[in-house]
Amino acid sequence: MADTVKGDLWKALKHPRARPWLTVAATMPASVGTHALWGSSPAAGVGLTLAAGLLTASAWWAGDGTTKARRLHATLSTAAGTSYMVVATVTDPLDPFLASTWAIGGAVAAGGWNIRQALRANPDAKTGEQAAGETGLLVKSLGKAKLALRGEPKVEPNKVTAPYKITDPGALTSAEIGRRIENIAGELGISANAIRNVMNTENAAEGEFVFVPKDMLAGGVPYPGPSSPGGCITEPIVNGIYEDGEPERFWYPADETTRRNATHFGVFGMNGSAKSTGTVYALIEVLTRYNAIVWGGDPAKGMQTFGPLLPYMDWVEITQAGCEAMVDALPHVITARADELGRHGFKNWTPEAFRKLGMPYMVVVLEESAKLFRNGSELEPVVEAARSAGISVEVSQQRPSATSMPTDVREQLGGVRCYGVKGATTADMALPDDVRDAGARPEAWENRKPGYHYLVAPGVDEERYSMKARHWDPITDDEIRQVLERYAVHTPAGTTTTVAAGEAYANRAIYTPGQSLTSINPKETVMSKQDAEREEEIRLERQVERDIVAAVGDDDGTPEPAVDPDAEIPPVAKPWKFPNQLPVQGDDRSPEEALAELLAMLAELRAEGRETVGPKDFAPYGKGTRIGRARSWISGKLTALADEGVYLEETDEVGVYKLLDPELTPV
Repeated sequence: MADTVKGDLWKALKHPRARPWLTVAATMPASVGTHALWGSSPAAGVGLTLAAGLLTASAWWAGDGTTKARRLHATLSTAAGTSYMVVATVTDPLDPFLASTWAIGGAVAAGGWNIRQALRANPDAKTGEQAAGETGLLVKSLGKAKLALRGEPKVEPNKVTAPYKITDPGALTSAEIGRRIENIAGELGISANAIRNVMNTENAAEGEFVFVPKDMLAGGVPYPGPSSPGGCITEPIVNGIYEDGEPERFWYPADETTRRNATHFGVFGMNGSAKSTGTVYALIEVLTRYNAIVWGGDPAKGMQTFGPLLPYMDWVEITQAGCEAMVDALPHVITARADELGRHGFKNWTPEAFRKLGMPYMVVVLEESAKLFRNGSELEPVVEAARSAGISVEVSQQRPSATSMPTDVREQLGGVRCYGVKGATTADMALPDDVRDAGARPEAWENRKPGYHYLVAPGVDEERYSMKARHWDPITDDEIRQVLERYAVHTPAGTTTTVAAGEAYANRAIYTPGQSLTSINPKETVMSKQDAEREEEIRLERQVERDIVAAVGDDDGTPEPAVDPDAEIPPVAKPWKFPNQLPVQGDDRSPEEALAELLAMLAELRAEGRETVGPKDFAPYGKGTRIGRARSWISGKLTALADEGVYLEETDEVGVYKLLDPELTPV
C-alpha cells in the first residue's frame, strides 16, 4: 500500500500541471536563502534588480513566434516571480504581508498556467486521434482520416517539417493526402504552394508535410552569369534557384556512371509565364560549353525568343516552312549520327565521341511547337531515337493536350519544366501524378509570377520535383549579347551532322554578332508573290509526303533513278553473288542482283514466321545496303510479286502483303 501511495505521489509530482506549483513552492526557501546572504547588501539588491529585468526581457524575446496571448502571459509571470524574489531578498520573506502575497499570488500564477494547459490540450493523450486533436490540423483538414504525427515537428527559419504516418493504411493513401493539401492550406491561411507532401518511397504509410509560409523567391535573384563557361555539356545546367536557396540544376546528356538517361524536355506554361526566359538561360548555358551546339525553331515569335542568340546558334528557323524543314531533316541526322557512333563503339554520345569524331552534343529547341504539330510535323520518330545519337529535343507550348501534341511524343519527354498554367486540368497534363500528389500546384499562380516553375528531370532529387523554383531575374538583350560575346564557344556541327541535314541546312541563314535584327526580321521583309507562292508550295509538298509516309511506311527520301521503260535491260556487268553475300560499302546492285536479294530476304522473313511484309521491312534503302535500291523500286517490285501471286498476296491494307510459300503455290 505504501509503495502504491509513494508511486502515485511521484507520478503526481512529475505531471506537467504540477510544475507551476512546484516553481511557486521553490521560491519561498530560495528567497529565505537569498535574504540571509544578501539582505543587507545594497549592491546585491541592485544586481538582483538588473537580473530580474534581463530575465523578463528574455521571456518576451523568447516568445517571438508564439501566440500573442502566450507571449504576454509568460512575460507577466516572469516579471511577477522575479519581482517577488527581489523584494523578499532585501526585506523579510517571512513577513506576514509578504508571505501572504507569496501564497495568494503564487496560487493565482500557478492556477493560470494550469487553466491554459487544460484549454490547450490533454497532456496525457497518446493515441493518433488525440495527437491530431491537439493540433486540430489533421482532424479539420483530413476529416477522420487515420493519420498521426510520427514525432515533434522540426521548426527551422521559414520552414516546418511534420512527419506523419497512416495508422490505417486501408482507409487512406499518400496520394489522397496530397489531394487534400488545399484544405490544409485553407485552414492554416497560407498558399497551397507553401505546402509539400513528401512521400516515403520505401514505405507508403509514411511521409512528411513541409510548410514554407513565406515565399522566399518573391525578391528574385540577379543573374550570376554562365555556371561553367568553356566547360563540358555533361556538367549541370544551372537555370535558377529553389525556394530553399539551392541552385536549380538539370542535365541534357546521359551519364553512364550514374546511369542517368539523356533527356528530352517539355516546357509548358501559359502566355506570360516566362517560358522563353527559362529557355534563353538554358541555351546560354549550352552555348558556353565547348562540345555542344543548338538548333532552334520558332514559327510564331522567333526573333523575340532567339534574337540575341542568333549569331551563336548553329541553325535557326523563324518561319513555318523553315521549322518544318528542320524537323524533316532531323530523322536523317539522327540515323547518320547513330550509325557513326555505333561504328566506333559508342552506345551513347559521350565527350569522348566529340574528341574522336568531332560530333558535338545537340540541343534542338522547338518553341510554339503546337503550331508545328497541327500542321502535320512528325516528331515521334525523332524523340524515340534521338537520345542515343547525342540529341536532346526541347518542345515548348502552352498546353500539352492531345490536340496540340501527340501522346507518343509526350510519353518520350523525360524532363518537364512546368510554369504557371490555366487550371488544374492543364497541370495534370504537364506534371506526373506523383508530383501533383506531392503538392505541385502551378495553377495557383498562373502567369502572375513569371519565372516560377517546377522541374522534373533525371538526375534531379525527386524530393525537389514538387519544390518551387524560379529563374534568375530577366536581363536585357544587350546584356545577353555581352555574355555570349565573352563566353560563347563557336563549335562546328561536324561533317556527319551537316551532310545528313542536307540542302535545308546548307541553305540556312547565317547571322553575325554585329547584324541588325531589323534587317533579318521576316515580318518586315517584302516577299514577291512568286516567292510566297513557292514557299507555300514547298510546305504543301512536305505535308503530302508526310501523309503518304503515314499511309504506306517510312521512306528514306532517295529519289528513284530515271529509267526508260522501253529500253532493253543491259547485260550483267558484275559476277554473280550469293543471295546472302552483303555488298561492300558503296556497291550498287544490278536489277537482277537486287531482285535476288529481295527474294532471299522474303525467304528469311518467311522462316522467321512472319505472315505479312511491307516496304519498311527492307529499310534502309539506297547504295551500300543489302538490296542496293531505293524504296520506290522495292515497293514496285513487291506489288509486281503480289500480282504474280507466287511469293506475295495483296491484303486489304495499303502497302502490306501476305507472305506465300512458293513451293505450295500452283504455278
